[in-house]
Amino acid sequence: MLSYQRDHVWPTAVRFLVVDEKAKVIDKDADAGYVMFELKEDGKTFRGSLEIITVLIDGRTNLKFSINLVDRPLWREAGMVERLEKKLRAELGSPPPPPRKQPPKEEPKKDEPPAKDKPLGEPRSTTP
Repeated sequence: MLSYQRDHVWPTAVRFLVVDEKAKVIDKDADAGYVMFELKEDGKTFRGSLEIITVLIDGRTNLKFSINLVDRPLWREAGMVERLEKKLRAELGSPPPPPRKQPPKEEPKKDEPPAKDKPLGEPRSTTP
């Protein structure tokens, strides 16, 4: 997962598919965050999809990428995700560091009420 802005990632992701992976884009929707594409390998055409998923962790927005290729091995999909993330780092720089967590603020302690008992050493009265 990377913590880039979705609007910055979208054009790079589409360009990655078209330029780097030589895929043909069939359908895309920036608002929904998906691209449907065809990839030619070994003389065959395979359908695929790329989805950009927004995940909120500790109040911070992160992006996760899911690439699915029909009838291709899982390592092929994982390799594409790795190359996409490498391209994003090359073009957009390192993702910003996570914000430092602030320690929880302690509530100020209220002054304890004075003890109702008399201090030690003084006799107590037994009359009401």
